[in-house]
Amino acid sequence: MTTANLILRAIFMIALPAGVLLGGVAIMTRVTHHREVEERARSAPNSCDRKPLDQRFGYDPGAVDRYWGAVDGALPVEQRFLEVDLVFPFLYGGALAASLLLAWSTLGRPFNPAWVMAPVAITVLADWTENLVQLAQLRRYSRGGADALQAPWIRVASAATSLKLLFLGVSSLLLLTLVAMALLRFVRKPI
Repeated sequence: MTTANLILRAIFMIALPAGVLLGGVAIMTRVTHHREVEERARSAPNSCDRKPLDQRFGYDPGAVDRYWGAVDGALPVEQRFLEVDLVFPFLYGGALAASLLLAWSTLGRPFNPAWVMAPVAITVLADWTENLVQLAQLRRYSRGGADALQAPWIRVASAATSLKLLFLGVSSLLLLTLVAMALLRFVRKPI
């Protein structure tokens, strides 16, 4: 493999999941009109309640009530976003898995591929769990307000969100590490 090919491959391995993740979020936001939710969330009195639930490391029924209460008029939009978000893990998970496997292959398949797939699988499963539980709790909240929220299920969603964020970070760091190893291995090759 030439230096140019390796550099292009490295760029592709990093750009693919980043592009799918960022582009996918932008498309989902536009298609579901989620900007309305984001704008309403800015009205929450406490700044920490303005952050979407899917970007938080931990939340409880009170935090869910404050967030969904702030976006109250846009709860159908939030529900539509969560429904569309059930498909999204396939896309970003697939892109991340493809890049990780390409990096692993570029290194000469030095270990079992399950080690690079495990963090992605955990990320995707946690994301689905988060979305399914939030969707069910949002439907309850829409009918009965804060009293309808189920604390044990909110804890499950919160743990799933934290796992998703943690293992998305682990997967991304693993990808960067494998790409760097491939580049360093190539640079250190004797001529």
